[in-house]
Amino acid sequence: MHKEMTLRTEDVVHYALNLMANGAPQDFNQLYRERQFQRVAQVIDEACMVMDFSYEKRANFYTYVYNRLVCKVPVDYLEFGVATGESFRAWLGLSKHAESRFFGFDSFEGLPENWQADSPKGAYSTGGQVPQVDDSRATFVKGLFQQTVDDFSLGFKPQNRLVLHMDADLYSSTLYVLMTLNRHIRPGTLILFDEFTARGFTDEYAALEDYCTACCRSYQVRARRRDFVKLAVEITA
Repeated sequence: MHKEMTLRTEDVVHYALNLMANGAPQDFNQLYRERQFQRVAQVIDEACMVMDFSYEKRANFYTYVYNRLVCKVPVDYLEFGVATGESFRAWLGLSKHAESRFFGFDSFEGLPENWQADSPKGAYSTGGQVPQVDDSRATFVKGLFQQTVDDFSLGFKPQNRLVLHMDADLYSSTLYVLMTLNRHIRPGTLILFDEFTARGFTDEYAALEDYCTACCRSYQVRARRRDFVKLAVEITA
C-alpha cells in the first residue's frame, strides 16, 4: 500500500503558492499530508476490517486485533504514550499468557510540544505519576522517548509477536520511535495508531509514511475505524 501513496505535481504547486501568500512551512506540510492522505485513504486492502466504535468502546478494536490478527499468541507489547494506562490495562487483560511482556513508555509529564489547539505542550500529564498496575509482566519506562527508547532498543530481545501501540500523537515522537525500533521490526509486526488522522491532523500517518520511505518498509492496513482515526497495520517488508 505504501508505494501507491503519491501526490500530483499540481497539488504541490497549489499548496506552495498558498504557502507563499498566506502561510508558514508547517501549514504547507499539513496541507500536503492531508491531501495526500485523502487521495489514498480509499485504496484499502481487501483484508482490512472496517469497524464503527466510539472512543469509549475502543477496547472492541483491541479485542479484534488480538483475537484475529495476533491470533491470541503471546505478545511483546510496547505502548508509546501511556498516560493513565487505560489501553495498557486493556491489553494486559487480553493476553493472559505468562510469557507475554508489556512495556509502557511515557514521560507522564504531558506532550513535549504543542499538538492541536486544545492539546498544548504539557497536555495529558499525570503529574509524573505512573499507572498502578498489579501485573509482574508489566514494565513502565519513564522519560521522553528520545531519552529512553534507544537504550531500551539496544538491550531488547523480542521473544513473542511484536505489537507496537503508537499513541504519541506527535509526528516527531512517532517517527523517532519507529526509526529507533527499526532493528526489531519485521514482516508480521503489528503497529496500532491511536490518532492516525485525528480531526484532520495527520501526524502519525506522516510519521509512518516517512519511516517506510527511509527504511524501505511496506505495510498492509489490517483494521481501522471507519474515519481512519484508529488503525492497525501489519509490516509486510
